[in-house]
Amino acid sequence: MIGTGLTFAVGIGAVTTAVGAFAWLRGRASVVEVLRVAGRFSVASFLLGVAFAGVLALTARGRRFNKLSLPLVGSLGAGAGFLYWLFLASTGGRAWSPRLAIINFGLLTVMGAGSAIATLLIARRARSGARLASADDLHSLGVGDEEIAPIRRRSKADIPGP
Repeated sequence: MIGTGLTFAVGIGAVTTAVGAFAWLRGRASVVEVLRVAGRFSVASFLLGVAFAGVLALTARGRRFNKLSLPLVGSLGAGAGFLYWLFLASTGGRAWSPRLAIINFGLLTVMGAGSAIATLLIARRARSGARLASADDLHSLGVGDEEIAPIRRRSKADIPGP
């Protein structure tokens, strides 16, 4: 879950910084403003990523990445964005104008859906590399020539002295 949150944060942070750099080059924003906005979006997208990972873990149990559809994952990410928007609206939404509420809703749902789809595509690409055919092959993997002893509780007599 934390890894998905970090993936969301890095991706959205990079996009926000790139857009902010363009605004900075045009003279419409200072570097400090760009960094503040990138930080805010990164924190928000981290929370979106953790929420998305939790919802995905509950709804897609046992499915492989190649069996998950992009619309399903995108809608789960948009749902995570919507839940985060509801949380923000319930805590500080009274200060929002209707226009700002709609902008926040659109940004958070699009950020959630886009990040979720990008995360699934990255996971599919990572899984398409070298992988085992089935879980039965795991038993054939050794740690070298040495056999692994079963784990048991140690007593004081088992611990060698100085």
